[in-house]
Amino acid sequence: MMRKFTTTLLFCFLSILGLSQYKSTKLKMAESLLEEGKKFAALKIYEDIAKNQGDNTEVYLKIAELNEQLFNYNEAAKWYYELFEIQKGVFPKSEFKFAEIQMILGNYELALKHFINFNKTYTGYDKVLYKKLCKNHIQSCELSLKSIQNSEISIKRIPKNINSSYTDLSPFIFKNKLYFSSIAVDSTMTYTNYLDSAPTFQVYVSEQINEENFDTAHLFIPEVINKAYSHTSNGCFSNDGNKFLFTRCKKNSKGNTICKIHCSIKTDSIWSDPIPLGSEINDKNNDFSSTHPTLMSYLKRGHKKDTITKIIFASTMPGGNGGYDLWMATLDENLNTSKLENLGRKINSMGNDLTPFYSPDEKTLYFSSNGHVGFGGLDVFKTNIKNGRAKNKTLLDKPINTSWDDWYYVKKDKETAFIVSNREEAKTYYQNIRLDDIFIVKTVTKKYLTLFAYENNEEKRFLEGVIFSVKMTNDKKHHESQFETNEPFQIIPNKTYEIIAQKNGYFNKSILFSTHHNIEPDTLKTELKLQKIDTSNGIIIDNIYFEYNSHTLKPESKRALNKLYKLLIINPSLRIEIGAHTDVKGSDSYNIELSLKRAESVVNYLVNKGIGKDVLTAKGYGKSSPIFKKTESSRNRRIEFKVLNENNIGD
Repeated sequence: MMRKFTTTLLFCFLSILGLSQYKSTKLKMAESLLEEGKKFAALKIYEDIAKNQGDNTEVYLKIAELNEQLFNYNEAAKWYYELFEIQKGVFPKSEFKFAEIQMILGNYELALKHFINFNKTYTGYDKVLYKKLCKNHIQSCELSLKSIQNSEISIKRIPKNINSSYTDLSPFIFKNKLYFSSIAVDSTMTYTNYLDSAPTFQVYVSEQINEENFDTAHLFIPEVINKAYSHTSNGCFSNDGNKFLFTRCKKNSKGNTICKIHCSIKTDSIWSDPIPLGSEINDKNNDFSSTHPTLMSYLKRGHKKDTITKIIFASTMPGGNGGYDLWMATLDENLNTSKLENLGRKINSMGNDLTPFYSPDEKTLYFSSNGHVGFGGLDVFKTNIKNGRAKNKTLLDKPINTSWDDWYYVKKDKETAFIVSNREEAKTYYQNIRLDDIFIVKTVTKKYLTLFAYENNEEKRFLEGVIFSVKMTNDKKHHESQFETNEPFQIIPNKTYEIIAQKNGYFNKSILFSTHHNIEPDTLKTELKLQKIDTSNGIIIDNIYFEYNSHTLKPESKRALNKLYKLLIINPSLRIEIGAHTDVKGSDSYNIELSLKRAESVVNYLVNKGIGKDVLTAKGYGKSSPIFKKTESSRNRRIEFKVLNENNIGD
């Protein structure tokens, strides 16, 4: 018995030892893959360890971090929550990371709750830093919860012949051509062992056919700027088109991807081999990255001809405020750089500040950041530039910015821009990871509408004191507004408005006004005709039919009754009598009873559609009020409605 117990104990010990060795081997494999930059493959091993080896906070943390780095935010949130909820105290920052990812996913209320809680409870050595971060994120959540979409802006994913099945980056327009970076794949990659060895980015160019369509893209001077095992992207031209600056990235001896800014010069249509810019911008030791160049030119103060050219770029060089900062340097004709300066805390944050683009027409610098108050992820900001100096930044509206990553914002002209984003409309990939796509941004020109009303008669008399209620249809967030006669108000193209004209003593009139067609003038005019209310006489409702000697409505009567229903809906203060009349055949008592039941059938139809019972009164007139007294005309059989009170827009 003792021998059996000892054998069992030894077996368990050896099993535990084997399990430990297995776990250690798998961890070393995962760590080795990470050193090689193979994140997908490493993640798969970590997930296998977590599945088979039970709770392990270090493995959970690796899974959460890798999913976040690979933009699989739903999975990252799950694992960060596991660390926060199940393993409380082991990794206290997991609640902060969980909240950050919920903000990116657009779950602002949930994120806000956890940021506030983390801010109160975290006591780590770096709590001062995290209190600043929490304050920033709390403000971002509060801003996001109360902000609304700018309806003047539309965003659309550009066609598939530009957006590939993988990530697409750094678009810009030069001389009516679209330049961007992508990888040469024709179909979605599906195997995880291939995800970590995706082809390198290259620069493509496409002719613009019209506002939203482009010709098939082809490589831009591939024999000059493409280089084996290097990513090529983030390009821009000098004003004369003879210099092309771009970023080339490759791994250093430590396995880290390092980016440097290069330039190729065109002479007689021949592009030179690219050379890296000087050591003020690029790191000769390959320890930090410089990328995303944009050029800004302006006249030297007090001179009419002397032009200063500045290069603005993003870099992780020492002396910044966070991850990537925006830097600026003077660039001469020979590509020499000088006067390097950081753009300062108004622009640079504790996070990453990236993808600068200078718009010479607006004298404005656009950039993206995940360290300022925004909507989550990377957001686009702008700052005015005066005499080469950046002013205060401004966050761009929704839908340009979303809770996801929005970056590489570049202007084509006053109304058109391009942006790269992994927002909801972007394509997805392995495990529903959302990839970056290029979108076109359209800002509509402001248009205005002025309303007038006339009396519906031959004189067409102009009516004063009319109130117009205006509401955008199919938009729950758009609130109804009221305007007076000859009071211009802004309208948005590609929308439909319901306009109701109201004046005491007149029936309200409703029309739909569409701006989907091409609207050329900046200010438009529309007229509505109002019918005066006559409380002394009834108005015949044509095309109301009943079964013979019956009060049952025929189906063909519903169209006319629906018009009356709409009239009552837009005239809620009216009280209506529904009067039914018969022809002169039959006894008085029979016709009175029949006409009352017919009037009640009409009332019941309207009540069933939602009109209040207090609005309607049914009355049967029988044959007491024929229109044609000398004949037995069927036209005496009719339904009339009579207004019992004057319309009052104050009710």
